[in-house]
Amino acid sequence: SWEWPQDITDNVEALLQPGTTLNICAGNNRLGDVKIDLDPKNQDVQKMDMRQLEFLDEQFDNVIIDPPWKLGYYQRFKPFYEAVRVTRIGGNIFYNATWIPHSDQCTLLNVYVRRDSHWGNISVISHFRRDSNGL
Repeated sequence: SWEWPQDITDNVEALLQPGTTLNICAGNNRLGDVKIDLDPKNQDVQKMDMRQLEFLDEQFDNVIIDPPWKLGYYQRFKPFYEAVRVTRIGGNIFYNATWIPHSDQCTLLNVYVRRDSHWGNISVISHFRRDSNGL
């Protein structure tokens, strides 16, 4: 089960706005008031599929999602759109992957390169703001 290094966790935590935070594909990450994963490893994490979130629209102020990096191209859309759906207008989405997703309902605010070790693989944490409800 994944866990971000402490400095990455601290940096993302500093960017969270006040309110409730959902962590999708939470693994062992400590961030989030509500944590979900398809294969939870501890009692603090609920079992749920990232492609079909069992939450109301615009329920969370912050959403963190770190999907499996080996998702095929066409498998990448639904988890991000679900994250957008459950994020309140004006809320934050932090998406950690080797690709940068897109939605017309969000603005990309910044990207951060994540590197856990020298010569290791990298990922990008894309920071979005939810702008509209698509109406």
